[in-house]
Amino acid sequence: MEIRRPVRWLIAFTCTATLLGCGKPYGPSQAYVPTTMPRTQQPIQQPVQSPVQSPSQAPQFGEILSPANQVVSGGLADVDGVLQGAGLDEEAPFGAAAEGADFALTSAKTISNQLILELKPGTQLQNTVRGFATASGGQMVQTINVGKQFAVIQLPAGMSLEEGKRLYADHPAVSSVGENRVYGVALTPNDPSFDDQWAYDKIKPEAAWNPQIDASKVTVAVLDTGIDYTHPELDGRVIKGYNFVDNSLDVMDRFGHGTHVAGIIGAKGNNGIGVAGLAWNVNLLAVKVLGDNGQGSTAAVMNGIRYAADMGAKVINMSLGSPDTAIDPALTQAIAYATSKGSLVIAAAGNNRGGVGSPANDPGALAVSSTSKFLFWEYFSWFSNRGAKVEVSAPGGGIWSTVPMNPNQTGATGYGKLSGTSMACPMVAAEAALLFAKYPSWTNQMVRARIQSAVDDKGASGRDGKYGFGRINLAKALL
Repeated sequence: MEIRRPVRWLIAFTCTATLLGCGKPYGPSQAYVPTTMPRTQQPIQQPVQSPVQSPSQAPQFGEILSPANQVVSGGLADVDGVLQGAGLDEEAPFGAAAEGADFALTSAKTISNQLILELKPGTQLQNTVRGFATASGGQMVQTINVGKQFAVIQLPAGMSLEEGKRLYADHPAVSSVGENRVYGVALTPNDPSFDDQWAYDKIKPEAAWNPQIDASKVTVAVLDTGIDYTHPELDGRVIKGYNFVDNSLDVMDRFGHGTHVAGIIGAKGNNGIGVAGLAWNVNLLAVKVLGDNGQGSTAAVMNGIRYAADMGAKVINMSLGSPDTAIDPALTQAIAYATSKGSLVIAAAGNNRGGVGSPANDPGALAVSSTSKFLFWEYFSWFSNRGAKVEVSAPGGGIWSTVPMNPNQTGATGYGKLSGTSMACPMVAAEAALLFAKYPSWTNQMVRARIQSAVDDKGASGRDGKYGFGRINLAKALL
C-alpha cells in the first residue's frame, strides 16, 4: 500500500529523531575522499583494437574550426542557484533537499556565427556550397558524414543566424539548415568508499560481480570532457580516442565531469582503494566532445558519435545535453548511424526540471532520468527533467566516483561527489555493457528491451514521465 505524504512526514520525523539519538552506527556515513592518490608510473597500456579509420584519415572538405573562432555567450551554472524555490515533487520525503545538479546549462544556446547544413548527395554539388560560402564572406569549416553529408558553415562577420538561414535555404545543394547548438555536461567490495555508494543498494549490481561478468571485450565510449587516464581506478583500460573540440589527440579531462562518468561505469572494484564502478574490466573509449569549459557543439558531438561507432563501441554514453527540447536533426542522423553500426546510445535526460532535452529526446537515444536518496527513501530527483521520452531512471543524486588527480572544476581530486542525470546515465551504460558481455549475440535493440523490462516500478503504475518504465535493477537484468 502506498504511504501517504502526511504519514511519511511522521515516519521521517521519527526516524530522523531516532538517528540523532543513537550515535554513529546508524548516522549518515562520513565520506572518505582522499585528496591525493599515487599516480601510476607506467604509460597506459591501451586495449588491443581493430584498426579503424582515424579522424585525420576521414575525408573532409575543411579542417575542424578552432574553438577561438566559435562565438557563444553564457556559461555553465549550478541549477541549484537558478531554480531554487520550485517545490519538491509530491512523492519526495519530508526533509529531503531540493538539490541542484552540478554544472548544468541553464538555457538553450547556439554558436552564434555557425550553421549546420544537410547536403544533397553528390561531391560536385557539395563543392558548390564551399564556393558559395567563400563568395558570401563565410567559410565551410568542416564536413561530417554520418550516412548523410553535413557541413559546418562559419558565417561572415555581422551576419545573424536568421540571415544565414535565409541565405543557404534556397541553395540547390542544401537539404536543410540547422543551428550548431551548444551542449554541456548534464554531472560488496572492499573499496573504502563503497559504503558511500548508496545507489548500489537500490540497483543490485552484485549479480555482475559474483561471479564477475567478463566485460573485457566490450567498449563503452564516453563522449564527454575527456578522461583522466592516469587515475589508479581507470588506468590500463582507457582507450585514448580523439578530441573533436580542438581537433587533436588530447583527451585528458581537465574539467572533471568525464572522469566522474567513467568511474561510475568502470572504476576497478575490490582493489582496496576508493570506489567501485559497475563493470570492473570494461574498456573505456575517451572521446572528447566537450572542452575544458564543459561545453561543446552539435558538430563535435556528431563527430564523436560517428567516431565511437566506427571504433566498435557497443555503448555510447552521452552525459551531456542542451535545455532545447526540440530534436536536433543533425544528431538524429548521427545517432541513427551509430545504431545501424550496432551501438546503443544512452543519454542523460537533463537537469532543468523541464522536458527532456536534446540529444536524450531523440527517438534513437535511450533517455535516463535521475533518482536521489534521503535517509532510506529513494525519490525522483528534484533537478531531473521528465516527460514521455524518459525510458528508465537510475540513481543520480549525490554519487561518489572518480575525478581527475589534478585540480579541476569539481573542486576535488581523486574522488568526489556530483549530482545530475549525468550520473544516472552511466549507470545504465554500465548495465548495457554488462548485458552485451553476458549475451554477446544480442543486438542493441535486445539489450535496450531488457533494460526497459528489468526495472523496479516506481511512481505511477507502469511507464510514467518521471521514472519511465522504472528504476533499473541489475539483478533482474542479469538473470
